[in-house]
Parts: sequence; C-alpha cells; structure tokens
Amino acid sequence: MLLICLFFCLTGTIEAQTPAREIPDFTFFTVEGNPFYSRQIPKDRGSVFSFFDVTCTHCQSTMKTLGSRYADLQRVSLYLVTLDGRKEAQDFVKKYAPQLLNKKNVTILIDLNKEFLPKFQPQQYPSVYVYNKYRRLELYEKDERKVVQIFDKIKGL
Repeated sequence: MLLICLFFCLTGTIEAQTPAREIPDFTFFTVEGNPFYSRQIPKDRGSVFSFFDVTCTHCQSTMKTLGSRYADLQRVSLYLVTLDGRKEAQDFVKKYAPQLLNKKNVTILIDLNKEFLPKFQPQQYPSVYVYNKYRRLELYEKDERKVVQIFDKIKGL
C-alpha cells in the first residue's frame, strides 16, 4: 500500500494507462466487511467511482467537492474506493465529506484484493470516473481542480 502511494506521489501520473472504458468485473468490500460485486451496480442509473487515498491532499479537495455538491450526485450511484483500511476510509469521508455518509446512493468500498489499479487503470490520485447506465465511461478526471466537470456530465446521463 505504501509503495503504491509512494509511486503515485513520486511519479504523479502513469501516462501509459488508459482509464477503463467500461466498468470491469470486480469484488470490493463495504466498510461493514461484506463483499460488493460489480454486478450489484444498479442498471437504471449512472455510476461515479472516486478512487482516493487517505493521505492524499488532492483527494481531500476532491472529497470536499463531492460532499458539497451531493445534491448533484443523487441521480447516480457514488462509489468511494480506497486501498486504505475501513476505519481510515470512514474517518476520511467523515472529515472531508460528511454530507455523503449514510446516503442510500453512496457506498464506501475497500479494495482488499488490490483490483482497482489493474482493472480501472487510474493515472493518479484522485481519479474520478463517470459511467453511464450502460457501464460505459463518459468522463475521467484526475485533476481535483477540474472535478466540477463531472456534475455537468452527470446532468446529461
């Protein structure tokens, strides 16, 4: 985990990777410890995945933006995905986006099997993906200053 974080921090981006054009098959875990499979994603709405690390200051900014714009996220399923532990993830969301806690369409997911990196191919922390209801990528954003662009894309889903 530390090596992955160090790699992202030192290199900034991984230019050779292309973000996943469709939601891949995966198994993550909820903060309660239950498996969450890609097949559980609702088929009648878009999905937003926000990949974060609890030590990342850019991730803090992105999470604050997502929290402050929760009203614009109600039409999609929002998945907050991290390699960090359950408690750390919950504390991070509680501190930077408490508006997202206990919302029916928001799920904090822990990547215990380290699937996110090879399957979604993020270019850096944070990485935000907007997928339509057909599981196809509509927008990928890695710059916390431009993450507000996802809200316009969500309106069009």
